[in-house]
Amino acid sequence: MEFERVTPESVGIPSQAVLSWLDELYRYGVEMHGFMLLRHGKVCAEGSWHPYRPNVPHSMFSFSKSLTSTAIGFAVQEGMLSLDERLVDIFPEKLPAAPSENLQKATVRHLLMMGCGHDSEIPDLGRGDADWIASFLGHPFVHAPGTHFLYNTAGTNLLSAILTRKTGQTLTQFLTPRLIQPLGLSDIRCHALPDGTEMGGAGYALTLEDMARFTQFVANKGCWEGKQLLPAAWFEEATRKQIENRGAGWNGDSDWEQGYGYQFWRCAPEGVFRGDGAFGQYGIVCTRQDAVLVIQSATPRLQAVLTATWEKLLPAMEECALPPDPMVHFLRHRLEHLELTPVLGMRNPWAEQSLNGAVYLPDQPLPAMTDIIGGAGKFTSDGGNLLSLGFRFADDDAALVIKQDNAAYEIAIGMTGHYLITTVNDVPFGAIGRWRAKDKLEIELRNTRTVSGKRFVFHFAKTALTLTADSTYPDVGGLCDPLTPEMHFTLEEGEVHTKTRMYWEN
Repeated sequence: MEFERVTPESVGIPSQAVLSWLDELYRYGVEMHGFMLLRHGKVCAEGSWHPYRPNVPHSMFSFSKSLTSTAIGFAVQEGMLSLDERLVDIFPEKLPAAPSENLQKATVRHLLMMGCGHDSEIPDLGRGDADWIASFLGHPFVHAPGTHFLYNTAGTNLLSAILTRKTGQTLTQFLTPRLIQPLGLSDIRCHALPDGTEMGGAGYALTLEDMARFTQFVANKGCWEGKQLLPAAWFEEATRKQIENRGAGWNGDSDWEQGYGYQFWRCAPEGVFRGDGAFGQYGIVCTRQDAVLVIQSATPRLQAVLTATWEKLLPAMEECALPPDPMVHFLRHRLEHLELTPVLGMRNPWAEQSLNGAVYLPDQPLPAMTDIIGGAGKFTSDGGNLLSLGFRFADDDAALVIKQDNAAYEIAIGMTGHYLITTVNDVPFGAIGRWRAKDKLEIELRNTRTVSGKRFVFHFAKTALTLTADSTYPDVGGLCDPLTPEMHFTLEEGEVHTKTRMYWEN
């Protein structure tokens, strides 16, 4: 089934309301990557901010949890699993020597509602632990199951492990004939933990349309193309309040204190719920308005995205179609020209001429350039070590020339105020550059399958190059994107060495 594309007015939404919503997100400083707005199952507005593309899978983080919950629903429907099964019965060989009373009471249902009884998450969410299931079950079950809300990604990963134990299939293998193929989703994949369990709590990447199809399926209460794939009663249960989460440490943001379902969040407006991933990956269902909104973004202002939606979009939705409005042409033009806020492409032709063909060798061992670029949501290393960095400049054409011990490639740099896209090993990288000073070249590089990128500053001095990098997203690091240290390079001896050295010595 292909989504029908219509104007906002034809489904009762003024084009001006969508424009006002976009303006409000910009005012809040939200870095949008893509969105799709549907009403009555029809797409009435959509767009992606270059260099992000709608057909490139984007890291979903905890939006993955809603897919995992749905997989559990299928397993229950087919009699493979009961929500009342105890964890101690499913993993008897992984239990601590003396299971506590609370652990013995914990069930699949408690994992689904984020109420298994933990007071804290296990270290590193089990990502570096080959026996993370034993670590999870050995972690103190401080509270009686079902009485205390703790957002617990490792608990959702355990749901994925339970599914694998019950079916002999990974989460994605299990979902493929039941959800992925019937809904016409793309070849979606999920990051795996050390023991092979797919990371159902945060590991999926989806395209915009994948997100929209899944969220519309949830809004349809399990019905797709006239077939009831999963009972409506499951989604009624999964999206209603299962546990209280008020005061659970979410900074008082109202849309994080409305109660939690089975891996779905309740929202402040009546009849609204959502799937929700870190940095602003949203699948929002507005039941009263029969509307679905999916968003891919990178922002720490998570409540602001939702508030803008409640204030600018929801009140504008009418029950009946609206007359045609010339504003639809302004909206269409804006949606066709979305781009991350560009930078002025300041040029330094003399420096570029000196650098054309220059090659710099690292003074210390460095990982692959794609790993240095990183990005929140890039969970695995590409492998390899960086051997050299070079530069190519010709008129408006610029590129980083990269050699590794396992690959050689160029990344085109947009030097005219707009991103250029280069695909490396099936991954699209967006790049834009400018000169910040006579001796400082700034290049922003983004793996567009992830949420963030790096802003690199190349500082040239005589035969030395110092490279520093900051994430495009404030306060990113740790699990999502390791910090990048200062890197040092030396100009390679060769026919362009004298030209380059002389320029930077003057």
